[in-house]
Parts: sequence; structure tokens; C-alpha cells
Amino acid sequence: MANPRRIDHGRGSSWEITYRVDGRMARRRFSTKKHALDALAQARIDTASGTAVLPAESKVTVAAYGERWMTTLQVRPSTRYGYGNALRVHIGPLLGSRALSSLRRSDIAAFVAALVDKGLAPATVRSTYNVLAMLLRSAVYDRLLAVSPCYRVKVPTPTRSSLQVLTPGQVHQLLDAAWDCDLAVLATAVGSGLRQGETIGLRLAHVNLLRRELAVEEQALTPPTGSPYITRDLKTAASRRVVPLPQFVVAAVARHLQVYGAGPAGELFLNRRDKVWRRGSFNDSVWKPTLRRAGLPEGYGFHALRHTYASGLIAENVHPRVIQARLGHKSITETMDTYGHLFPEAHEETTRALDRLFGGQQDVV
Repeated sequence: MANPRRIDHGRGSSWEITYRVDGRMARRRFSTKKHALDALAQARIDTASGTAVLPAESKVTVAAYGERWMTTLQVRPSTRYGYGNALRVHIGPLLGSRALSSLRRSDIAAFVAALVDKGLAPATVRSTYNVLAMLLRSAVYDRLLAVSPCYRVKVPTPTRSSLQVLTPGQVHQLLDAAWDCDLAVLATAVGSGLRQGETIGLRLAHVNLLRRELAVEEQALTPPTGSPYITRDLKTAASRRVVPLPQFVVAAVARHLQVYGAGPAGELFLNRRDKVWRRGSFNDSVWKPTLRRAGLPEGYGFHALRHTYASGLIAENVHPRVIQARLGHKSITETMDTYGHLFPEAHEETTRALDRLFGGQQDVV
């Protein structure tokens, strides 16, 4: 880095410094030599630490970088839509015109407070903040920011809602109320714990009725625009699993195949037009009407069948690790965070175990 150079011009003089950032030349001018020397010293520190940013790039706005960032994402269409929606509806109106380099932690905290003041749900505030944090972290990687201002910003914690779980009697009510063509898909969901997309995305090739098991290899996705489709892109690597099937599911699927057959590509559960179900259409045409006929709460979502499956295994003392594998959770932490409160406290078992180990010894005075 060269020392500041004096530049004379019609309005007087200024002082210019030059330095390189990632092989590109940066030039900055200042009204006094002192300011130029201070900036040069800081540039040397930033260059040595790898946090130097080109002056021209520092003027990029949040909106402009957001558009660039969206083109680089390698995510599912539904995820891309969610990120884009957060940028368009919340981040853009509040921060879009701001230069990336102008953002401070206090600005991010004010942004979160503004979302809360708008009355957004804590989960929406948190997910929107996470999108902004990812965007700014990417800007750091692109050397547009030295550090991300998303640092120790307090974000509302979503309240844990009570799990929607059907009793065994309610499951019978539900299956008894199902139309014949819908019985197998509902029985499969409650008897396997599959997510909705995994259930309506099942193909015959992944179901073995003789061995009484199915393999989760695909799922049906409903994009924001366009037709739903079946893909091998699952939620996580742990989602790819083999699930044993109870006899009532085997019987329901066998009869479904006998009466209705499979789709042209082996799909088990297609809609009334022999197409892959759109999730909203499935809920409106199958799930909610069945709940009404069964006299069950219409506020229950299809995911209640997955919760019912998990709670049933817990009630039957199935090991948590087995439940984790059946549900396709990526960690036992996810399983326990969701269903840990359903496991029995086992106070008696604890005290009996300790008595067996230590009860025969004399009390120490």
C-alpha cells in the first residue's frame, strides 16, 4: 500500500489512498491527509485480517444483494418461495434500500422489533430473521461485509403448541368415516408415521406387503406454482428409512390395490383425476371431510396422524432410538424435543433400580 498521494484540482486538493482487495484495486479520496492516513492504517489492518471490503461494493443495497443471493440458492422450490416471500414482504420494505455496509446490530434489532409490532407470530419473526441472517452471512463470504450485524439479536421464541394426538378410539372413528378410496392412505399414515408428502408420494415399488414394510425413498412436493410432483429429494438424509407395517395397514393397502390399482408410474394414492395430490387439495377433499364425518375436531392437521403414531409407540414403551428411526428424525434430540414430555417419568423404576444397586448397604451416619 502506497502512502497517501496529494491530488490537486480546481476546488483545491484531496488525498488519495490505494490498496488491493482480492486482487482488485481500491481507491479512496479524503479531504485531509490525516483522514487518509487513518483510513490507510485501517485498510492495512482489514487486509491483513481478511475483512477488507471494496469501497464500490460497500454501496450495494440489501435489495440488490438479495436478488443476487436468491439466484445462488440450491434449495427446494418451496424453500426458495419462502425465502423470496420473506425478502419481498418483510425484509425489502424495511431494509431493502439500505446499503449493506450501513447496517449495524441496532438496525437488525430494530427490524425484529418492527416485525413484532406488526403483529407477526413469533415463528414468522424468527424465520424472517433467519433469512436475513443467511443473506448477510453470504455477504460476508462475498467480501461485501466485514462482519454480519446479526449478532446477539434477541428474537421471539415460538411457544410450543400442544401436540394434536388422536386416541385409539378416535383413530377408529376416523378410519370408519373414510370413503373407501381414501381408507388406505389414512391407514398408512397412522400406521407408519409418514409425513404427508411421504404418504401421498408412495409408489408400489417401495411397498413390500409380504415383508410388511415400506421404504421411504420419495415424497410428493407441492410447489408454489405449477403441478405437484414426486421427487427423491427428501427433507433430510435420515428421512430415507424402512418402516414396518402393522397388519391393518397391510390389509388396507392390499385391498386398495385390488380395487383401485396403482397409478401409471406406480403411485399408490392419486387424486380423483389420477394425478399427484396437491397438499391443499388433499386436505380439502379428503382430510377435513373425513374429520367432519367422524365428528373429530376440524382444527386437527394431517400431521396429527404422525403425532398419534409416535405417541402410540411411546405408550407401548418402544425405545426412543427406535422411534427416532421410524420417524426419520436426524437426531434423538429432535425426537425428545418433540415427544419427550410424553415419555413416562418412571419414578418407581428409578427408585427400584437404586434400591437393587445400593439398598443392601448400611446407611452412613
